[in-house]
Amino acid sequence: MSKHSVDSRPVDTRRPLRAGALVLAALMLVTACATGAPMGAAYRHHLSMSRDSAEAWALESEANDGGQGEAVFTKLPTNFSPVQVSDSEFTAALTMLWLNMPLRIATSRSPLYVGRKSALASVPLSGEAWQSDLSQSYGRLCERRGTPGDCLTLLEDGPRFQDDDKRRLALALAMGPALEGLNAEARAMLNPTRVLAMLSISIAGYMALLLAPVPEPVTKGIALAFTVLMWGYLGWEFFDLLRAYAQLHEDAPRVATFSELREIGERFGRVIGPNSVRILVLVGTATIGETAALASKAMKLPGFGQASGTVAANTGLRLLDAATGAERVIVSVPEGSIHLVGAPHVMAMVAQSVGGGSSALTRGKLLTNGHRAWGSFNGFKSAMGSAGNGKEWHHIVEQTPGNAKRFGGEALHNTENIIALDKKLHDKVSAFYSGIRLIVTKSSTLTVRQWLSTQSYEAQREFGLLAMENVRKGIW
Repeated sequence: MSKHSVDSRPVDTRRPLRAGALVLAALMLVTACATGAPMGAAYRHHLSMSRDSAEAWALESEANDGGQGEAVFTKLPTNFSPVQVSDSEFTAALTMLWLNMPLRIATSRSPLYVGRKSALASVPLSGEAWQSDLSQSYGRLCERRGTPGDCLTLLEDGPRFQDDDKRRLALALAMGPALEGLNAEARAMLNPTRVLAMLSISIAGYMALLLAPVPEPVTKGIALAFTVLMWGYLGWEFFDLLRAYAQLHEDAPRVATFSELREIGERFGRVIGPNSVRILVLVGTATIGETAALASKAMKLPGFGQASGTVAANTGLRLLDAATGAERVIVSVPEGSIHLVGAPHVMAMVAQSVGGGSSALTRGKLLTNGHRAWGSFNGFKSAMGSAGNGKEWHHIVEQTPGNAKRFGGEALHNTENIIALDKKLHDKVSAFYSGIRLIVTKSSTLTVRQWLSTQSYEAQREFGLLAMENVRKGIW
C-alpha cells in the first residue's frame, strides 16, 4: 500500500475545524489504499498486539486520585421496593394537585423548549389530518372523550403525525385507564383529557432526557426533580419503567394505525403495572410548574413519607433535598445506574456506604458547563465505577502525557470527555490511533495518535468523535 504525505507545516490550534479537515482528508487517502478489511493488514496486526494506548501511558504516571472540588457525587441504589398507591389515594391526590394548577395553558412541546405555549382548545381537524386511519381514529377518540378536535394537542406542528406525536399518543393511551377510573366527583372537578394532554407532553420530555445512548447529565430543575422522585417512589421498578418506555419510544414511530399504537401503549402499561402508572401520573403532575412550588406539592403526595424513609435508610439522603437541591443526575439505562451530584450542604446528610461496602461519596469539581471533573483517571473511576459489562471507559481527547501537560487533568478526566464504549469498538479505535502511520517528512512518520497530540483540544475532540463513528461503521 502506498503512503501519502500530510502537510508538515504547523497547524493553527485556533482553527480546530481546519485541522480536523486536514487530517480527515489524509486519513481518507490512506484508508482508500487498503484492501480487504477496512484498514488493511496493519490494522489487523495492531488489533492482535498489546495496545499502544494513551490510557496505559497515563496509568503509569498517576500518583494519586486528586480531583477535590466543589461538588459531591454519589451512586444511588435501587434495591428497595416501590411505594404502593391505592386508587382512592390516587384520586384524592390528583384532584388536589390539579385544582391547584392553572388549567388554561399547557406547554405545546416537551419541557426542553421553554417558552413555547398555547391554549388548550378544541381545534377542528381538516384536510390532510383526516387522510389516515390514525388521524380518523384519533379524532373519534377525542369525540368520545367529549373534546372533539385535537384534544391532546398532537397536531399543532402540522396536519400529519410525527414520530413524537405517536409516542405521546401511545403514552397517553397507557396512562388513560388510570384517569378513566376516577370517580364522578373527581371527574366533575377536572378534565381527564386535559390532564393527559399536559402529562403526555411533560413526561415524554422528561423520559427522553434519560434515554440517551451515552448518558448525559440532567441539569437541576424540574426534570431532575421528576427523575429523583420517580427513583424514590419506584426503587427497583425505576429501571423497569425506563426500559418499558425505551421500547415504546422505539416502537411507536414504526406503526401507522391507531390499533397498533393502542397495543404499544397497553403493553407499556402492562409491563410497569397499574401502581407504577399511578405514580408516573402523580409525580408527573406534581412536577409541572416551578421547582420552588414542588416542595409543598411533593410532601402531600401519598406515600411520600414512606419513600423518604426508604431513601434515608438506604442512602442517608433526604428525598426532597435531593429532588430540589441537587445539581444534576445521570441515569444509564443499559448499566442500571443512577449518579447524583449535589453541593456539599445538600449531600451532607449522606452517612453510610452504598453497594458492596464502597464509599457512597466521591468529590469532583463541578465545571461551568455542568459536567464533573477529577484530577486523574483513578479519581474519575473511583466515582463512576465500572464502565459496564463488556464496556470500557474511553477518553475522546486522549490522556497522553502531552495532553495532560498541555490541558491539565480536569480537562481530560471529566464526564463530558470520558464515555463508556463497547470494548470491541474501544480496541478498534485504539488500534486505529496506533496502527495507521502518516508521512510527515521524507524521513519521519507519525501514528494518528502522535499527530493528533499536536493539535488543539477542540480539534482533538472533534476528530475523536468522528473517529468513533467512522471506525464503528467500518469506514476507517
